[in-house]
Amino acid sequence: MKNSIHPDVLRYPHPIVKASKLKKGAIHGFSILGKSYVLYRDAEGKAVATVGNCPHRGAQLAKGSVNAHGELVCPYHAWRIRSNGTAVSPSKPDKVCSIPILKTWERHGFIWVAHRNVPDSAFPDFIQPRYQLVGSFTEVFRAPLPVVLDNFGEIEHAFQVHAFVGTSSKSLDTVSFSSETREDETIGRSSSKYRGLPLKFHRLGGVRDGDNYHIEWVLRFKPLHGSYHNYCSDPVSGTRRPVSFIVTSFFVPARDNEVDVHVFVQMAIENPGLRWMGPLFRLITMVVVKYEIKADADIARFAPESSENGRHWNLTHLDKQLFVNRRMMDRIYLAPQAEVPENRKSAPAVQ
Repeated sequence: MKNSIHPDVLRYPHPIVKASKLKKGAIHGFSILGKSYVLYRDAEGKAVATVGNCPHRGAQLAKGSVNAHGELVCPYHAWRIRSNGTAVSPSKPDKVCSIPILKTWERHGFIWVAHRNVPDSAFPDFIQPRYQLVGSFTEVFRAPLPVVLDNFGEIEHAFQVHAFVGTSSKSLDTVSFSSETREDETIGRSSSKYRGLPLKFHRLGGVRDGDNYHIEWVLRFKPLHGSYHNYCSDPVSGTRRPVSFIVTSFFVPARDNEVDVHVFVQMAIENPGLRWMGPLFRLITMVVVKYEIKADADIARFAPESSENGRHWNLTHLDKQLFVNRRMMDRIYLAPQAEVPENRKSAPAVQ
């Protein structure tokens, strides 16, 4: 039996593009592990995902068009791709072949895709109670997937690369860190003296100078993503400040040295007296998160995937989880491709 045309990571749902960017009549091309796909909307406006090459002679469907019937039209020979998984020849309409169609979801402002037979129960549940989704965006990392995973799995770079979250180089002696490895996830917890925001903007949310800044995160591998809970607390009493946020980043490997990181930001304001300032807090949080993720992307492209001499790096307790995370990624997310069921076989030849 031939292998499926899909990379096996699509046994898990992946976010691809903001739903608002896929207008009716538009075509969005994307790649996962080097395999090309396209997204478009059918006549009813539902998102349809299929392979990126026409089954006729392999032309790039991303360069095609969508007709008034919601069919994807090949730019080369005008074969029509239908949302039911059939492709029709314009010159001889009785010439019909099948083309693989992926399953799509439109949730949390994004369009997600997976193998057609993936159940809804496999969709990642990352929105937390009492938290509101306040924004989302995509940042492209020009680096291999293991390097991107490393970046999101340690905090030692924070004081050097980041400008707003965590601590500064002047307070490294206040950093504490612990980690935990479970069957299918890894957990990290860090705290340090907060560096604060410019112009003391942090005080608007009840955060005081000298507070402790906490990041508690979990990395999961079905699909590959991490959620990072950020909050501040009083250094003496441990009382949490009323405003906190969660950053969830999904890592979608487009090619060998390109990873699309789709970021979802949630916020909670526990003090009712501060909720009228919600729009300002959301704006500040989104600006900070976008800036810091961009800083990660800018530095990650200079990081090697492995040491030059082939030996392990000299890790500290702050980045000791890197190779644990890599092994779990290989074991769970990048597991060898399974045998393909009959309903996921490659398209047959034209009849």
